Parts: sequence; structure tokens; C-alpha cells
Amino acid sequence: MIRNVLLDWSGTLADDLAAVLEATNLIFAEYGRDALTLEEFREHFRLPFSGFYADLLPDATAEGLEALYERFFLGLNDRIELLPGALDFLKFCRATGRRTFLLSTIKTSHFKIQAGRLGVEKYFEVAYTEIMDKREKIREILDIHSLDPKETMFVGDMVHDIETARHGGVLDVAVLSGFDRIEKLIPARPTIIARDIAAVQQLL
Repeated sequence: MIRNVLLDWSGTLADDLAAVLEATNLIFAEYGRDALTLEEFREHFRLPFSGFYADLLPDATAEGLEALYERFFLGLNDRIELLPGALDFLKFCRATGRRTFLLSTIKTSHFKIQAGRLGVEKYFEVAYTEIMDKREKIREILDIHSLDPKETMFVGDMVHDIETARHGGVLDVAVLSGFDRIEKLIPARPTIIARDIAAVQQLL
């Protein structure tokens, strides 16, 4: 039985793909680069996102990119809404006694703004944010909270999330509501592919 649920934020619970693309293209414009279409972005974007920028903006520094992203995305936080079924899923986890944690690359300040406005921060026992490489954090989370990997799953929308779950020895669940398309996810051979978080609730 799954008693512990680790969740990604962007593309899993929150509908922020369009906002992330907009902020990314504003950064590209600062460096004189053409904007990416949605399909181009989904094709190239990956986590850790340092690799994405290293490929497409090799002259940019990490510090410069962080400052620009903070500036451009700050004004977009109010646009972010929960994906269909996200709130119901979090309520379901609480009602059924499942321990719920966030594991995300989202900046802490952005998560506080978004989750606070959307009323969902209270559903996470702990929210781990600004985790650039989730593979390096998941085992620590399992140890700190005494989570049995056999009773734990990690739900995310990207190949990196699948890799993270396997690194921690937990059940990997990929949802199709976010950044990576199914054609990108299938080669990673996720154990479970679900349409969205509502479908994950049905599985549980």
C-alpha cells in the first residue's frame, strides 16, 4: 500500500507551463535569441535546467540567469492555477492518512506566493523547494522522515522525476499534464503513466 506521496509542483499540481515558457523567452530576448515555440521548449527543456541553458545560452552565467528568471517570473505568479484534480488529490491524501511532501525545483519565494494564494501549502508535511537535482535529495527525504520506499511513490511530469523516483527506490508515476510529452517519457520506461493527478487518485 502507498502510504507516502512525494509530489512535483510544476506540471503535476500547478499549471505553469505557459508562464515558464514566457519567462524563458524573455530571458532569451535579453541575450538576443529567438523565442522558442511551445513545442521547441518541450523538446529541449530538461532538469536539471542548468543543462538546458548550457545548450541554448552557453554564454550566460548561472547568477545572471537566476536574476533574470526571478525578475521575469515574479510578475507571472498570479497567473498560476492548480491543474484539474490537484486540490482533490491533496485532500484525498490527507483524508486517507497519506503523508504528503513536495519535491520541486520551484523557487521557494514563488512556491510561497502560488501555494499561499491557492490554499494548498498546508497539505504538505514539508515542502522541499529549489532542489536543482532531485536525485540528490530523495534518499535524504526518505531517511529524515523514515519513509519506507516500498510504501512511497513520487509523481512527476518529467523524465528527471522518473529518474529521481528510481534513485530513491520508490514507485515512479509519470503524469501527462506537464512539461514532457509522452514521446519523451516513454524511453525512460515509467512504471505507471497517468493522464493527470486525478487519474493517480483513481489508481490509489
